[in-house]
Amino acid sequence: MDLGFTLDSNEIARKCIAILGIRGSGKSNTAKVLASELIADGYPVVIIDPDGEYELNAITIDNFDLDTDILAKQIIYDGESTIIDMNEWNNKAFNFLFNLLDSLWNKSKVGGKSFFILLEEAHEFIPQNEKTRLSEEITRIALRGRKRGIGMILVSQRSAKINKDVLTQSEVYFLHKVVHPADIKVYREILPWKAKDVESVKSLEVGEAFFYVNGTVNKVKVKKYLAPIVPTSLNVDSYSYS
Repeated sequence: MDLGFTLDSNEIARKCIAILGIRGSGKSNTAKVLASELIADGYPVVIIDPDGEYELNAITIDNFDLDTDILAKQIIYDGESTIIDMNEWNNKAFNFLFNLLDSLWNKSKVGGKSFFILLEEAHEFIPQNEKTRLSEEITRIALRGRKRGIGMILVSQRSAKINKDVLTQSEVYFLHKVVHPADIKVYREILPWKAKDVESVKSLEVGEAFFYVNGTVNKVKVKKYLAPIVPTSLNVDSYSYS
């Protein structure tokens, strides 16, 4: 896997990954590069996109009546990637997303391909000190999905606002630039460094991050994302309900 540096996709399969940083630090670029490389390596990715950043061929509210069990089977057994456009912030969107995640959880226990769920603006879905049935479903998958072949990618510019049970128990981190004391405090809880050394995150350039996995921290430069992610399962007219 080429992210601008070499990473073995098997090293991060089934794990919970956090990509954090302020707006303009390069975190969304990192998420797109990581997703595209995982798809190229044969790992399906379900992208939950509340801001329309991955809109190409996305499943939108117009298709939220799709059978989520069928969609989950296509992801897990056929290895098809999917973008869910959550631009519509309403009950129909939330119910569809909950049902899809629940279907993925239930179907994954009987085998199939390892896959990832990429959650943009993660703080909006799993906020600290607030529980909903959707946030509890996401938390369950993030903390317990490994045994079922599910990896989770959390992307957020508000690291201090994310459910700490999920964030601090993640296994892989791409830590881009932050400057707010609350976010730096979160980085202190994650990195095995002295508090004063964590302050160096303020000086990271766009695209740079501290990559932390297996107790080791490396400063990396993630390559620029160029090609659009084209999911393989988005011809909704082809879905079978039989």
